[in-house]
Amino acid sequence: MAADIPKFLTIYNAVNVGVGISYNLSNIWKENSSLKQSKAREMQLAATNELLNDNIKLDVNREYQNTDYSKKRIAVFEKSAEQANENYRITKNKYDNGLATMTELLDADAAQIAANVGVINAKADAALAYRKLLQTTGTLTNK
Repeated sequence: MAADIPKFLTIYNAVNVGVGISYNLSNIWKENSSLKQSKAREMQLAATNELLNDNIKLDVNREYQNTDYSKKRIAVFEKSAEQANENYRITKNKYDNGLATMTELLDADAAQIAANVGVINAKADAALAYRKLLQTTGTLTNK
């Protein structure tokens, strides 16, 4: 670049150098909204984590209650089987002495078998409930 202003200034082979600065004022609000979005995501993740922890606690508690219920159920079925066995014994004695019919004896036998099967089923259900409890707590893994 060259400039020639008579009686004032003459410049040959001059170079202009400049520095420009620009800033977008809308970035102030954008940065603030990004910060708010990040905080909202953080709060959402914390709430999700808390919800998952609550669900785990509920699952473990439910499986514990099922295991406890199964143990009580075994006791009820054992008492029922004990009574059915006693009833069969009494009915058998009556039948042997001619005081009961064959139908009564067969009914007592069927009740005794049903009660004993109930005990076996209750024990199987209790074992399953216990395994589910172990799996829910993470003690037992699927191998």
